[in-house]
Amino acid sequence: MSKPPGRPFRAAIATALTVLVLGAVLWVADSVFATRAERHISESIAEEADLETSPRVYAGGAIYLSSLVTGTLDTVTIDMLDVDVPGIGMVNASTVLDSVTVTPAQVLSGDLNGSAVELFSRTLRLDGVALGSQLGITDLDISNPLDVSPTGGSASEAQLSGTPTGFAEPVAVVVTLRLVGSEFHMTPVSLVDGPDGTTLDDVVGDFTWSIDTTQLPLANRVNAVKMMGGSIYFESQARNVIVSTRELSPLAAPEDDSDS
Repeated sequence: MSKPPGRPFRAAIATALTVLVLGAVLWVADSVFATRAERHISESIAEEADLETSPRVYAGGAIYLSSLVTGTLDTVTIDMLDVDVPGIGMVNASTVLDSVTVTPAQVLSGDLNGSAVELFSRTLRLDGVALGSQLGITDLDISNPLDVSPTGGSASEAQLSGTPTGFAEPVAVVVTLRLVGSEFHMTPVSLVDGPDGTTLDDVVGDFTWSIDTTQLPLANRVNAVKMMGGSIYFESQARNVIVSTRELSPLAAPEDDSDS
């Protein structure tokens, strides 16, 4: 007949249960503080930018409250859908702050005003509706040309298809996406498909678009443009930025503090 568990075994079980309970309590507390900070950031941005919908915010790292000790939030991500950007229309905007210096009070409150950010990145995404509004083509579709990598830089390519004004059937063309200084240029280079008798010259004007990217609410001068997942992305980065709620808005770029 086996002996009942001894006192050391019961003590070990009790200790293990205590550790599990304490871990669960700390996890819940960490989630509560992280959620409260994220909500504060989101609501502050919506109020500052007069947005109808608050952006989705993620802040921290694996353990949010570890920032009380480290003084740094690993990352803060702010995603906003359907932002009406002057001069370009409805876009999706994503802002990422890497290595954010914070005080304990900022960790607990979510108030990031005055925080130093090591890397500030912003991406604007134009889908077929957004780009189509610039071209006057309501059924525009953006796709990846065959044998063209979706990665981007100062140059990329995309295939556009849609029905330009005056056409009864859709036209498909391959366009180049180029950054020349601060200027973005989209230029048709080949005709893929269209009504019988259609030539590239017939639709060049319909699929051509240019914009000065300094007009866009980006982190800095655009450093990459790419086509991916049926959308065109503009990407930019700025280093060593002091942020306020204004800069976190998808409608604003960070102020240039280089001369201060």
